[in-house]
Amino acid sequence: MTNAFNPEPAWTALLELLQTKCQSTFKVISRRHTKPPTLSSAKQPALFVVEARYMFRQRPHGLQKVEAVGFLILYFQCPDPLSQAIGREQSFGGSVLSGMLATITAAMSPDSITSNKLTLGGLVDNCWIDGDADVDPGIETSQGAAIVPIRIVFP
Repeated sequence: MTNAFNPEPAWTALLELLQTKCQSTFKVISRRHTKPPTLSSAKQPALFVVEARYMFRQRPHGLQKVEAVGFLILYFQCPDPLSQAIGREQSFGGSVLSGMLATITAAMSPDSITSNKLTLGGLVDNCWIDGDADVDPGIETSQGAAIVPIRIVFP
């Protein structure tokens, strides 16, 4: 018995899911990470799906289990914090970011309430947002960014 491991279909399915469910929020959704300034403001907001790490675990009985960690990297333009008087701000980068995070979390909802798992069409045991997200809602410039960790458990 072999335990061939091919994560590509799962990453492709995740990308397609996000492209389908988040297309109205993002101008670019891709697996090819491109950061500013190469990623122009005209191509933002942008969302990138990036693989980061694989953990191979051998179980005492049976085939190995594989978990992957990846990141959803977001770039977006936000109101320039220096152009608004303190205490008289009309818009915030955090508000822009909140809307994008709401779209992503909705897209990555479980397949069903009973399973509480996102299986990407049965390709994985589960896929979810996992851990602390690092965010910069445009604290010093009009360039905002966020790195959202995801975890995938393969069958």
